[in-house]
Amino acid sequence: MTASVSVAASRFGRVDAMTESESALPVPGEQPAADGLAAKLLAVQRLLSALDVEPDVRLRLHLRYMAICTSLKLPAANRTLGALRLDQLMADAERAKDDDRQGRLNARTERANRDEKPGVN
Repeated sequence: MTASVSVAASRFGRVDAMTESESALPVPGEQPAADGLAAKLLAVQRLLSALDVEPDVRLRLHLRYMAICTSLKLPAANRTLGALRLDQLMADAERAKDDDRQGRLNARTERANRDEKPGVN
C-alpha cells in the first residue's frame, strides 16, 4: 500500500494518509471495459487523423466519431453499443481509404490512357 496524501493538520481537522484499495489496483491480464473502450477510441482517432480521403468523406467520418464520443459521455451510456459503433466506424474508415486508393489508381490509369498517342504504342 502506498500513501498518496500525507498527514496534515488544519483548522478543519486532520487529514490522514490515503491508500489505494485492492480493487482499484490493476490486475495483470485483465483489462477493464473502460480501458478497452478508451483504447478503441484512441485507435479510431488515430486512423481518422491519418486518413487521406476526400474532405467531405473525412468530415462525415469525424462527425460520426464526435457523435459516438458525445454519446459515451452521457450518464446512461451503453458502452457495448458505443464499442459496436466504433467498430463500424473503423470499418467504414478503412473502406473509405481503400475506395479512395482505388479511385486514385483508376484516375491515374485513365489519365495515362488518355495521354497515350494512338498508333505509337
